[in-house]
Amino acid sequence: MKKILIINLRRLGDVFSTAHLINSLTSGTGNQVSLLTYKESSRASENLKNVTNLFEIDRKEIITLKTNKLFSDGFAFEQLFTKLEGIKNQHWDQIINYSNDVVGAYLASYLKDSTKQVIGVHYNSKRNIVTQNDWELLFNDVLPVVKYAPIHFVDCYHKMTGTLLVKEGDKLNTNPSYNETAFNNINAVRREYGTENQSKIIAIQMKTADASKDIPENTLHELVHLIKKNPEMIPFLLIAPNDNERRMATEFNKLHNDEIVVVEADLQAIASVLMNIDLLVTPCTAIKHIADLTDTPVLEVSLGHAPFLKQGSYAKESLVLTDVITSREFTTGKAIAPTSINAHDIMSCIFYALTRTKTIKPRLSNDVTLYQTAFDQMGIRYSPIAGTINTEVEIHRLMSRQLINTMFEQNPDASIYRDVVNLDLRTATEWTNSEKSVVTSVMKDILGTLRSLLQSVENRKSSRDFVMNLGKLISHIDSESLVQIPVSMFKSKIEAINAKTFEENTKEVEVLLYELKSDMQKILQCLNELEVQINASKMEDMITRKLESTKVQNT
Repeated sequence: MKKILIINLRRLGDVFSTAHLINSLTSGTGNQVSLLTYKESSRASENLKNVTNLFEIDRKEIITLKTNKLFSDGFAFEQLFTKLEGIKNQHWDQIINYSNDVVGAYLASYLKDSTKQVIGVHYNSKRNIVTQNDWELLFNDVLPVVKYAPIHFVDCYHKMTGTLLVKEGDKLNTNPSYNETAFNNINAVRREYGTENQSKIIAIQMKTADASKDIPENTLHELVHLIKKNPEMIPFLLIAPNDNERRMATEFNKLHNDEIVVVEADLQAIASVLMNIDLLVTPCTAIKHIADLTDTPVLEVSLGHAPFLKQGSYAKESLVLTDVITSREFTTGKAIAPTSINAHDIMSCIFYALTRTKTIKPRLSNDVTLYQTAFDQMGIRYSPIAGTINTEVEIHRLMSRQLINTMFEQNPDASIYRDVVNLDLRTATEWTNSEKSVVTSVMKDILGTLRSLLQSVENRKSSRDFVMNLGKLISHIDSESLVQIPVSMFKSKIEAINAKTFEENTKEVEVLLYELKSDMQKILQCLNELEVQINASKMEDMITRKLESTKVQNT
C-alpha cells in the first residue's frame, strides 16, 4: 500500500480528468491518494471518488497579500507555508506533480524531503529540472514541440507513474437524491414528448469559459431546429447556475417558443443529469470530463484553442468533430480562423452516434473532420473516420505513436500499421520514403558529431568542430518528421548534464549520441515494418482485383 499525493493546480476540467489516474492508482491496491488543488477548483476535487484527503491553497488570498503594498511579502509566504504544513509533516511514498507547471514544480521541490519519489517536473538544489524517466521527458519536452500530439495527457501520466490503466470502477461521488430526481424528471420528459423507451435526450452545453471555444449561437439555433424535426429526439440545454447563463438561455428559448428543456445544474448535480441522457454535445468544457467519468456518450465539438489530441474526450467511442487539424491553432493567444462546422455537420454526427451499427459514416462539410476514439495498448487513440482527412498528417501522427511504442515499450502495435495502410497506400509509401531520407541525414550528423567529439578528447582545439556538429544535429528538432521526437529528448538530456570535468562531460555526451543512434534504428524498424504492411496490402488489392475480373469474365 502506498500513500500518494497528487498536485493539480489547474482548472476544473483538469482536476476532473485526474480521476482516471486516481481510479487506476487505487483499484485493488489499497493505495491512499490525497489531492492538492487551488481553492477555486475544490468544487471539482470534492466530487472525485477514492480521494483520502483534500488539501487546498487559497490562491486569491495569497495574491492579495503579495500585491497589497500595506503588507510585507512575508505574509503571503507565511500563509502559503501554513497551508502546506499539513502536507510537509507527513511522509509520502509518491508525490505526483499533475499540474506540470512552474508553481507545481516549486511545490513538489519544496515537499521532496517528505517523500521517497517525486514524479513530474521539479527542481534540484541547483534549480535544474529533474526528470525520473523518458516518459517525463516526452511529456515535458517533446509534446510541447510536436505539432499534433500522438498521446493523451491521461495516458502519459499513467506511463510516467508506471500505472496500468484501469477503466472500470466508479470515479465520481454522486448524490443519491440528485440521481433519483434526475432519473424521474428526465423520464417524465421522455413520456411527455415521446415514448419513455424510444426517445433520445440530446443535451447541448451552451457556454464555455472561453468564447473562442463556444459553438456559435446561430449554429445552436439551427441545430435545435434540426433536432426538433426528429420526433424521437428531445433537445436539452445545459447551463451553469449563474445569472449570465440563465439570461442567455431565456433569450435563446424565446426564439423556440419556450419549448426547449433548460437544465441548470452545478458540478455535483450535473453528473446525475448526464447519467440519464443519451448523448452530450459539448465544446471543450469541464462537463465533457464529467461525462467521460459517468460513461455518457459524448460528441465533442472542438473549436478555438481546445487541444483535443492532448485533452479531448476520454471514453471509448466518443466522437470529436473539428475543423481539419491542419487549419487548427492549438496555442493560446494565436488568432483563430472561423469554423467550417455547421449545424448539419453536428446533426449528421448525432445520427451516427446514436446508430448501433456505425456502418454509414456521416457526410460533412469541406475541411471538417470527425474522429472516433478507441483504446489500444498505450491508451486512447483518435482515428479520423469521416470528412476531410489530411492523410499525410494522420499517417505521421499515428506513426509517431508507433515510434513511442517501440522506443519506450519495445512493443509496436499492429493495429496502428493497419490504420496507416487503410488511410492511403500511395501517401503512406511517399511518406515512408521521405522519412527514411531524413533519418539518413540525421545518422550522418550523429556520426560527424561522434567523430569530432573523439577528436576533441585528443585535442581540445577541435572542440569548436564538435560544437558546430552538435548544433547541426540538434537543429533537426525543427524537422516535422519522426526524428523530432528522439532529437528533442537528446537535446533535453544534453542540457541536463551536470558533470564536473571535461572528460566526464565527454563520456556522457558519447553515451547519449549512441542512444540517439539506437533511436534512429528504431525509426527505421518502424518504417521497414510499415513497408511490409504496405506491400502486403498492395498484393491483397491486386489479388482481389484479379478475382473480381475473373468473376466478371465468367458471367
